[in-house]
Amino acid sequence: MFVAMARMGRFMAVLLAMVICICFGDATAQNPQNITYRIGFLSPSPDSVIPTNLAIEWNSAFQVAMEVLNSEKRPYTMVATLKSTECDWQLGQQAAETLLRPTVIPLLIGGVGPACSDAAMSAGRVFVEQNYPLVSFAATSESLSNRINFPTIFRTVFSDRYQGAAIAASVLHLKIKRITVLTTQQYYSMNLGSEIVNAIGNATIVNTFLLHRGVNSTIDITELAGVLDKVGKEEFVVMAVQPIQAYEIWKAARDLDRIRWPYWYFGTDGVTAFDPTDNTTDPSLVSALLGEIGVTPHGADINNPACEKFYSYWKAKKYPGYPSERKNRTRSYVAHLIDAVQTYFHVIDNLIKANVTVTKQNVLKSLNGSGPGVLKFEGCSGTVSFDPATGSRSVAAQDPYYDFMSLTPTEWVVKGAIKNGSLVNLDLLKPPGSEYGPNSAFTGPNPNGMSRKTKVWIIAGTLAGAFALLVLVAGAVYLHRRKKHPVVRSESMRRFIDFGSFRGSSFRAGDSFRGPESFRAPT
Repeated sequence: MFVAMARMGRFMAVLLAMVICICFGDATAQNPQNITYRIGFLSPSPDSVIPTNLAIEWNSAFQVAMEVLNSEKRPYTMVATLKSTECDWQLGQQAAETLLRPTVIPLLIGGVGPACSDAAMSAGRVFVEQNYPLVSFAATSESLSNRINFPTIFRTVFSDRYQGAAIAASVLHLKIKRITVLTTQQYYSMNLGSEIVNAIGNATIVNTFLLHRGVNSTIDITELAGVLDKVGKEEFVVMAVQPIQAYEIWKAARDLDRIRWPYWYFGTDGVTAFDPTDNTTDPSLVSALLGEIGVTPHGADINNPACEKFYSYWKAKKYPGYPSERKNRTRSYVAHLIDAVQTYFHVIDNLIKANVTVTKQNVLKSLNGSGPGVLKFEGCSGTVSFDPATGSRSVAAQDPYYDFMSLTPTEWVVKGAIKNGSLVNLDLLKPPGSEYGPNSAFTGPNPNGMSRKTKVWIIAGTLAGAFALLVLVAGAVYLHRRKKHPVVRSESMRRFIDFGSFRGSSFRAGDSFRGPESFRAPT
């Protein structure tokens, strides 16, 4: 009996110890002071479509965001695991599968990225299967808004439906009569091309071409040459492609003598991510491209306090890829990447305030609006909130806002704003290889409303009108002076005038003129 009681006592002690451990474990999970949370970053890397400088810039932006937000005396620490995805479907899937293997402590609560739609779609499927949230900062394909296929995917950027509307607004404002849309064999490119065509509708004539991959190139040069041969004057070429592909299209267009006016290229957000100062970029090609235009999502004003702290820290740390000094840092989705990282910090802050355990399930509920509170904060790119119906950036919280850009030797500069589908405040544009001046080769439509030929005719008409007015005034002055001061005629003048009015009908063609003295009065 005593042996049995002793055994029972030992069993109860072990059981009590287990209960204590479990309770302690739960208490630890609820105490954020002792917790480190982990997020994954499906980072871009230099590959066939992402330039080296851009990949470096994005990776530095992620590091800066993590360090700045961790330094703000929060009661927890966030760490990250990085996996490379490039812009490849297979690599995106492999990176997601590796990231979500439950071998790293602390366990993940979600992920950031990928940048490209193709990789985001393949990685997104893995995140959906394991019920993890994924917040992308640059994957814009409308397909990712399908909540049946991608219920755990969210984006701090508007989907391509709104970029297509922004491009359509630009086409209408510039009074472009014909456009050629170039796409490639990528989900981003093909989907965006479709959105552009749908947004433009019947407003202008649209031709769409799908470019295939060439030998040792992302595009088929021969195929491109055939397309550009069909492009006429005053027709814009819209490139719904990635930055490296845009670079290769431009190089081929220069070799084909299809890069100067009247050829004018209009770039989407992938094209305006092209960096003219990248070490691999041909300076002579950049010189030929000056004046090319495009659109990119607005964001990251340097005067925005929610954004300035990140750039100041970045500059002080001298991390590589620091964006150029200018008023608007809108070119490369850095602001949206920073806000993707901020999203997780704000979600955890909200869960802790609500006394809810931070798990991937509760993080997901906060993002889709089914958990405590609705996520909405002022971020580096503006008001960040997600549409539960699409997972895309909410247009109810902030109107779609894009910048109209033009290429300079060092960067893309803002030339106008496209707010809620309307292009406003457009500055003067100069097409590549043309100038608005006496020696201009530009004879097409002035994007600001008037062609150079029209200007010449207006100037000529103005001068002719001024000359006619001068003659009229001079004639009026002369008549006025004649009335005040009659002309005194000499005797010879009087005789000459009288002769001219004397029986003019009797003077016939062929008669000789011998003067008044040769005439006799009729008898």
